[in-house]
Amino acid sequence: MSSSYVSGFFVGLVFVLVFALIVFLRKKSTTGCEHYDERQQLIRGKGYKISFMTVLILNIIYAMFFYGMTKSIISPQLAIMTISFVGILIYTVYCIFNDAYMQVGQSIGKWVWIIVFVILSNGYVAFTNMGRIREDGTYAEYGINLLIVVVFTVMLAAILVKHLIDKRGDANEES
Repeated sequence: MSSSYVSGFFVGLVFVLVFALIVFLRKKSTTGCEHYDERQQLIRGKGYKISFMTVLILNIIYAMFFYGMTKSIISPQLAIMTISFVGILIYTVYCIFNDAYMQVGQSIGKWVWIIVFVILSNGYVAFTNMGRIREDGTYAEYGINLLIVVVFTVMLAAILVKHLIDKRGDANEES
């Protein structure tokens, strides 16, 4: 194993442990005021259903019609991950536009910063590995960081558009 792989593994492990510690301490200190109400839970359930059916249909279509044609262009693993991320994106955007993404009493600000951090960190990794995204003529596993950047950018754009829609609605109600 190369030293860069080992050091990257340990940095990632430390990051996961610190993140888990922060989540644990945050959960312990919260008073329980944040929750999803019944309407949000119903919307989230419908979002899960739409997302699951989309992923199922896309996987069937990919397996039946596109696997043979595209395996010389994109690795099958990246294709399946792309389909999975499409499902996550559909669920997230559906919940955002139906006011079911954030819990009652939860602030959107910290989530926007987390999304920006994910975009920047994966963007950096995608940029540094730009030459290795396409290996042996196919888009390989290094393309996952670029995929994450695209998905989280769309999520951030959906949050901003929803915020503008809500702001415009509030302005119309006041006048």
